[in-house]
Amino acid sequence: MDLLRVISVAAVVIGHAYPGMPGEEYLQIWRMPLFFFLAGFFFSTSRTFSGEVAVRWRTLATPYLTWFLILLGAVWAMEHTPWPFGEYVISGALAGGASTDMPFLAFWFISVMFFAALLLRILVALPWWVGVVVALVGLTLAEIPESRMAYTLLGIGLVPACTTYMLAGYWFRRHFWRIPRAVPVGVLCLIVGFGGVVLGAETMNMKWSGFGTYLLSPMLAILICCGMVLIFSTRVDAVLRRLPPAVTVLSELVRTGTLVVFAHALVLYLALRWLGIEEPLTRTALALALCWALGVLVNRTPLSPYLTGLPARRSPRTPAPASPAAPRP
Repeated sequence: MDLLRVISVAAVVIGHAYPGMPGEEYLQIWRMPLFFFLAGFFFSTSRTFSGEVAVRWRTLATPYLTWFLILLGAVWAMEHTPWPFGEYVISGALAGGASTDMPFLAFWFISVMFFAALLLRILVALPWWVGVVVALVGLTLAEIPESRMAYTLLGIGLVPACTTYMLAGYWFRRHFWRIPRAVPVGVLCLIVGFGGVVLGAETMNMKWSGFGTYLLSPMLAILICCGMVLIFSTRVDAVLRRLPPAVTVLSELVRTGTLVVFAHALVLYLALRWLGIEEPLTRTALALALCWALGVLVNRTPLSPYLTGLPARRSPRTPAPASPAAPRP
């Protein structure tokens, strides 16, 4: 599953580096839904609402505010170069949602994820049909002609629609995940999901309230997410467990995910405007390499809680502090 989470982060970077890429519809149909689906899949069942607020404030809101200030400084610094950012980039970042632009491209997703997690915490304590109603209403409001849900403050209008994928991930893990013949079923889910796109179902761009063909595209996206989880959590997992170094690397990369989401847009911009690298895949590789490397380093410093939302990772060579009750040597 760590590999799937790394792939989901890489897909975000590719989508921003290569808009309009050949076959883009087959990436967009699952790129952002997978993020929300996995968040629901790994959603804790033991927290209270106040506990959820505290956790999401630490893991999402704190890095959000930190990176906002960092990128704000970058915007001001770039004003004195030949490559300034857009005129309304700061006001757009303050508004959030679809108003965000380079280098704040992914901020809409983090704010929506924050509120979606709180909404999900409420929904899981209620009868299942309440979640279905919220999802249907959210998708309907997001897809009505000239919908303004994406232009609400911090994109909060998109929260019910995006919670659809979190609910799907939550229910999938608890009711459908441990099924026999997971790989063939997973492959079938992928065939049906991508087959729907081949047959004409519209793809999605959720940031701008684009959820594709009404209800059909979200269902196809959920099927694709289910198929990926079934395959990666069984067959791929079995292969990777025979490769301990790969497991270690993936574990490190997963912990950098939040930093990559926030920092990659600035790297993509500088690679294009400053270094003159126009080839999208090269810029993608550069952004991922730099952000992953930076994230691994940051995770071992006191800055980790502010930049990645995670506590600093203790070096393997650093002994754990002795328990107060431990006898003195």
